[in-house]
Amino acid sequence: MKKVLAAALCVILMFTALAGCGSGEGGGGTRLTVYFFGANVPEDAGVVAAANARLAELGLDITLNPIWGDWDAGPRIQTILDTGDSSIDVVFTCSWAVNYTPNALRGNLARLDDPANNLLEQYGQDMVAAVPEFLWNSFKLLKDGEQGIYAVPGYKDFAQMYTWDVNNTRLNELGYDVSDFEWNSETLFDPKLEEAMAAAKELYGDAFFPMLPESTAFARAMANFDADVTGLGVIAFPFDPVDPTQPENIEVGLTIENPDYVRVLEKLHEFYLKGFIDPRVGITAESNATVTGNWNSGNYLFSERTYAYGYDVTASNERGIDAKFMPISSPIVSTIPAQGSGFGISAYSKNKEAAMQFLNAWYTDKELATILAYGVEGDHFVTNEDGTITLDTDRRALFSPWRNGMGNIFILPPQDIEGVNYYEEFKGYNDAGIGTTFLGFYFDTTPVENEAAAIRNVVDEYQTAVSTGVADPATEVPAYIEKLYAAGMQKVLDEVNAQLQAFYATK
Repeated sequence: MKKVLAAALCVILMFTALAGCGSGEGGGGTRLTVYFFGANVPEDAGVVAAANARLAELGLDITLNPIWGDWDAGPRIQTILDTGDSSIDVVFTCSWAVNYTPNALRGNLARLDDPANNLLEQYGQDMVAAVPEFLWNSFKLLKDGEQGIYAVPGYKDFAQMYTWDVNNTRLNELGYDVSDFEWNSETLFDPKLEEAMAAAKELYGDAFFPMLPESTAFARAMANFDADVTGLGVIAFPFDPVDPTQPENIEVGLTIENPDYVRVLEKLHEFYLKGFIDPRVGITAESNATVTGNWNSGNYLFSERTYAYGYDVTASNERGIDAKFMPISSPIVSTIPAQGSGFGISAYSKNKEAAMQFLNAWYTDKELATILAYGVEGDHFVTNEDGTITLDTDRRALFSPWRNGMGNIFILPPQDIEGVNYYEEFKGYNDAGIGTTFLGFYFDTTPVENEAAAIRNVVDEYQTAVSTGVADPATEVPAYIEKLYAAGMQKVLDEVNAQLQAFYATK
């Protein structure tokens, strides 16, 4: 076993080098290693030195050693935790990568409000006040008969909205405008949508695919399902798009046994057969890169996004198009976005007190937060008279952390393209979010771990092709269902519903 762990750690060290380690410039005292997520940081020259200088100004004897993990860093971080690697102190964790709930329940994350050593109480009170109580509550988990907090919530968007992602630049070139459509989940079945896609194929050629379905969210959004909090991706958590608090106290089942979801799959497959959908979106190894690449290049007509406030400005600027995000649902708040970003202290860290001191400073000091999110003033960005910042495009290409994965984003300066009042309006958007009936529910997979593992193998085999319409639902959905139940799906559904009913009883 030790040889296996040693080999795993060697792999981690290799990938850590590839992920981008900080230079560790400047500072002294405790060397603190923090593993970020979703970053594109080929170069952090000067940034780490500036951050460590700021930590010293704040009276903290800490040398920050960041590891800038990319979007594929999840498995590497998970292996670090599972092997008990004490060299990593703070790790990104959330509901959809480096999954918060199982890592906390397994003992991989330190309890931050442990009565025996309450790190939050001793070193994190400024941070506790800065982050809304709602988010702290969403990170509370029941373990060993006690409610506890095992990570610091990321303070970002927690109200999210399913939307159509429309390339209005191309739509205008075809003689249409977003105002020509009535936007909701039924728009998928509007003949005018198909008419526009046919016109796009004629104008842009066979290599252009106007419909761009993302495998994890498109069909779910069109069927009005909340995200699958089990992490399996095949259990339907339905909500009313007009009143997300409804329906109440329901039992959940399989997405692919739900007629609303299957209806979406059938329409997508119809579009696929007409050449509207790129076959590569149905291939697991190519799907994410295909979807992301076409989003970023504006090479699509219609897609779907789980929208966060201000993304229309960001997307339009990044893609060089007029990107419009047309609502499918009201803004909703559910467990997945509420736990959508956070930072836990590894249970194996030898520097837990210093880790909490760093987190407290990072979440509350605007200068430190700005350095770590945007870099060094005068190099990576300039500050304008109105308090906004303008990013240097060339420097940003070399230092680009994922902003929503950078702690408390509400103390950051807004960008010039966002406007002076961006964060105040953002807070208003968050406040308008309506909690679904599943808000606060998390699933403990412990009683069905073997079945869940077997189900994931089946999901890996079928889900991408089925959910994007590339596979024929008439033949593949029945085969998918059969294999899921053979892997233990009924036992998992029974356990999910039992835990869900216990959750409802506490509300």
